[in-house]
Amino acid sequence: MLDLSPWSRWLPAAAACALAALAFGLAAGSAGWGVVEPQILWGVRAPRVASGFFSGAALALAGALLQGITRNPLADPSVLGVSGGAAVGALAVLAFAPVDSADVWWPMAGAAAGAAIATALLLGLSWRALGRRTALMAGHAHEGTVTLLLLGVMIGSACAACIALMLSLAPEGQLRGMVFWLLGDLNGATAWWPAAIALVIALVLVLPRAHELDVLARGDAWAASLGVAVARRRRVVLAAAALATGAAVATAGAIGFVGLVVPHALRLAGVRASAALLPASALVGGAFVVVVDALARTLAAPIQLPVGVLSACVGVPAFVWLLLRGRLR
Repeated sequence: MLDLSPWSRWLPAAAACALAALAFGLAAGSAGWGVVEPQILWGVRAPRVASGFFSGAALALAGALLQGITRNPLADPSVLGVSGGAAVGALAVLAFAPVDSADVWWPMAGAAAGAAIATALLLGLSWRALGRRTALMAGHAHEGTVTLLLLGVMIGSACAACIALMLSLAPEGQLRGMVFWLLGDLNGATAWWPAAIALVIALVLVLPRAHELDVLARGDAWAASLGVAVARRRRVVLAAAALATGAAVATAGAIGFVGLVVPHALRLAGVRASAALLPASALVGGAFVVVVDALARTLAAPIQLPVGVLSACVGVPAFVWLLLRGRLR
């Protein structure tokens, strides 16, 4: 049963952070700051802010889940290879499909298809390793986790090679849009609901058993001795993380560092229990992307910078600071 007591202590701060970020995002525009016409506010800014918020929330949630089940502080959504698969699908549509690339639905459909294929491949290849009871009995509880990480890295490497090939073969007129998508781009984003639905489904899958994730973080053998269905729980968490990652990348492109830095920052702030960490990561991750996107629209206005560039500018120093402090867990 879900214990709400740790989450209730962080709800006001996380909710206030998210609301402040949403207000900041709605007030920011490439034409300036402040109140604008209602059709611009609700027809242009609000869908973009919603897309950024739910995409960032999904990525941060996926990062928190992956760092927990792999017990690897470097784990983030890209480690699964799902984001790479989504990028391959979206770029294939942008580069070669005989459709109007200005229609955001086609790249989103391609990204969703690529993420689904990458997820199916990852789950299919790692299914036996994730449920190998002999590894637990023999004291090699980390075997399934290592296999999962290695498979994710290999899938991601294969996707990176496909991306490089497509960029080298793509028509000149398509390269700029493809590169911006790879860097993370919310320009013209209107369909926020796929990321929102994926986020809700992922939370529904993992939150009711959040205490089991805390036990899993201490080791598979320990969790099994306490009656946790290790293989089933890990597969559910992996599926939830893959779903959230695929929807986020399909909506906003490949935005980096959100899933890596946000969960670590919250742990440093004292948010440890999964019942608090998971929803707090979603709220703070969404707020982070909204703020970064607002800066991307205004710092060089009327030119709009890629969201992924600014998120890296913030994420890299933050991660280095965490690393040098020796606080990674």
